[in-house]
Amino acid sequence: MNKIIRLIISYIYSTFKLTVLYITLYPFIFSQTSNYYLDHIARVSFPNVIYSETDTAGGSDVWGYTDKNGDDYAIMGVLNGTAIIRVKDLQLISTIPGPDQGDPYFHRDMMTFNNYLYICHEMTGTNEGIQIIDLSPLPDSIKYVKNYSRKDVLGQDANTSHNLFVDSNTSTLLTVRKYYNGVRIISLKDPENPEEIGLIETPDIHDMYSNNDTVFIAEGWNGSFSIWDAKINKIEPELISRVYVPSSGYVHSVWLTDNKKYLMTAEETSNKTIKIWDIRDLNNIELIGNYLGLSRLAHNIHIKDNLAYISHYSSGISIVDISNPYSPIEVATYDTYSRNNSSNFFGAWGIYPYSANNYIYASNIEGHLDILELKKKPSELTNKNELYIKQFSLSQNFPNPFNQKTKIPLLINSSEEISLSIYNSFGEKVKILIDGHLNKGNYLFSWDGSSYSSGIYFLRLESRDIVLTKKMLLIK
Repeated sequence: MNKIIRLIISYIYSTFKLTVLYITLYPFIFSQTSNYYLDHIARVSFPNVIYSETDTAGGSDVWGYTDKNGDDYAIMGVLNGTAIIRVKDLQLISTIPGPDQGDPYFHRDMMTFNNYLYICHEMTGTNEGIQIIDLSPLPDSIKYVKNYSRKDVLGQDANTSHNLFVDSNTSTLLTVRKYYNGVRIISLKDPENPEEIGLIETPDIHDMYSNNDTVFIAEGWNGSFSIWDAKINKIEPELISRVYVPSSGYVHSVWLTDNKKYLMTAEETSNKTIKIWDIRDLNNIELIGNYLGLSRLAHNIHIKDNLAYISHYSSGISIVDISNPYSPIEVATYDTYSRNNSSNFFGAWGIYPYSANNYIYASNIEGHLDILELKKKPSELTNKNELYIKQFSLSQNFPNPFNQKTKIPLLINSSEEISLSIYNSFGEKVKILIDGHLNKGNYLFSWDGSSYSSGIYFLRLESRDIVLTKKMLLIK
């Protein structure tokens, strides 16, 4: 009997070891094998208001649009309204005047539907309610259609709203009710003349996501998210499930993966992870993955393909590979707030990754719009069945943009003869950081740009068989 028990225990232990090994290797085997990096294209800055050293307002959410000529536009909430910027030449096409009273942080949210832009505000005043803008005249102009502020079906005022979402599959606009107790459901069958249909009542709400009239709601301080079926009855949708987040913070936002199998939630509370939920069985929703970036305070999530794009406050934006939802892997970051990485409300507010020309827009509380591109580094795999450690890792300098001084991290996995130099935008070499032999290890180089003019500089690493570059922005 003892021998049988020992055999059973041995089998269980062996199985457990194999399971642990599989889970450990899974992200390396099944995740995207190419590394990424974020290339910073430009920064556009708008006015801000500084209440104190630790309290600034200037920018809110961000969205995008592509016109009939294929040109991209970034759309960002600013102090006095909503700015529309043409990306190719950074031209400010228009600032749509919006309400600016009653909210010191000037919350604005926006999405597009076909050629129309819908904007909601937390504020009252000029053009309060939902603004409807016709973008089809771009690149020449835009057309202001109207403000929509009709009461909802239960008679609640609708002149302010914290967030909105457009379900383009069903021509439906969802907006947060004025007093955070549910969602208004509005038809966009006639995009210039919205029509109230129904509503969902909830104990609290911050944001929502809808796919083909299945509505996912982040329920704020209720510590939960809920799922509703509005397919049959949009007047009174049916509650499918409500899930309480373990040891929750403020359940801030929800976003569905492209394959509709998983849901990501963010809690706008320090040290609370972004969570991945398996929703394939709506009667048995399971928490399967977690991620948290450097600032330990996440804000908004968007998903494109197998990547989650996250505005992560003071640590900037994070790109996370979720192809294995059990083990999300951070594949690229860009710090849009170089002063610190504290768990506080600085830096990246919103993110938009759906540009037709592969731009990424990041809006910042301080009033900045950053335009970036996500690029793949050349694959280091010489055999599809083998993984090779990257010979070099030249990380983005920090801070970037920088004033006078910046630091440059370099990892070398084998001893090499290398050259690490800085070039100006004319292709002239202005500084040699190292030209010679380096042993395997981590290095941190510094560059003092105080004697150089403001502008774009390029960091170039060369070895016998590899060249890597990074773009740096010096601002004085």
